Amino acid sequence: MSLKSTAKKVLPVGVFERAKKIANGSLSLYSMALAQAHRYNKAYAKYDSRGVQQITARMVFFTHQIEKGLSHTNFRYGFGHKPLQYLNHAMERYRQVNPEYMQSIMYQSALAALHEYRQRHEGHEAEFEYAKNLFPSSIWEEVVQFSLHEGGSITVTSSSKEDNGTLPFSELSEHRHSIREYNDEPVTLDELMPTIELAMRTPSVCNRQPSRVRVVLNSDTIEQALRIQGGFGGYPIPPALILITADNRSFMTPQEHNEGFTDGGLFGMSLLLALEEAQLAACPLNTMFRSKAEKATRKLLDIPECENLVMYIAVGHFPESVKTCRSERLLAKDITTVID
Repeated sequence: MSLKSTAKKVLPVGVFERAKKIANGSLSLYSMALAQAHRYNKAYAKYDSRGVQQITARMVFFTHQIEKGLSHTNFRYGFGHKPLQYLNHAMERYRQVNPEYMQSIMYQSALAALHEYRQRHEGHEAEFEYAKNLFPSSIWEEVVQFSLHEGGSITVTSSSKEDNGTLPFSELSEHRHSIREYNDEPVTLDELMPTIELAMRTPSVCNRQPSRVRVVLNSDTIEQALRIQGGFGGYPIPPALILITADNRSFMTPQEHNEGFTDGGLFGMSLLLALEEAQLAACPLNTMFRSKAEKATRKLLDIPECENLVMYIAVGHFPESVKTCRSERLLAKDITTVID
């Protein structure tokens, strides 16, 4: 018998096997994306949502809008008509769905922001008139009960950051705040690279390290990027802007299509803490854009299609004194479920 006749024949992949590969690949990816979109659409916080969690999210969002206005160095009297309208609507809905609303940290935070809003308008009654008439008298009566401790703005000084390099993690994390206004000193690449190097210790799925970093130091490019981003209006252009993306070429299966946002988010938090330790002020800014803004950002910063935008981080040096949002947090027990 010849050697040729005894060799094991390798059959071509059958139609069934090919179909299975397609089903486990592209079709699986699109199926998961549709299921995810359906799940999100049922849950996210729409204007007319009736659930406590969704209404809470809207109340927190518009409270934060007011806190941002309160934190501006160049304070504008009478600001925030639209956020105030939405906040009033959310607070009214929240009182309807939560009988114990006065015990809620997030509701108290909204009251505290309104407390500071009213305080800051003392002597400027004409500019305060809109907010005064918008909210019912019962809200303003509740506002009287709450100090600034639960919300509004706080002051951060550069002198309070001088020991950041020696603080234990718990204190460094506890004292970090998002800072949106900086002094005039430029930020150099030499200052930023050690913080990025430290963030490289961030864990990622199977150590595939999908995070990518763009550092923008040109003020014109930063201004264009933030104009597209749309969430930094009213603040001076920061000395530096960092963009974190996630490279999808690092992943291997359809099931990992969201993994870049997880790994990139972890990297972003590591970088924020590294910047804080280096006594650099920073503020994360979201990049969850509509199609037009995403395309414009990709074109401006030359971002390839294989990378997902994860977040911006505005960076600068701490000014001598600056206000920022208090951004009250929930307690750990409020978000923790113990499963026996």
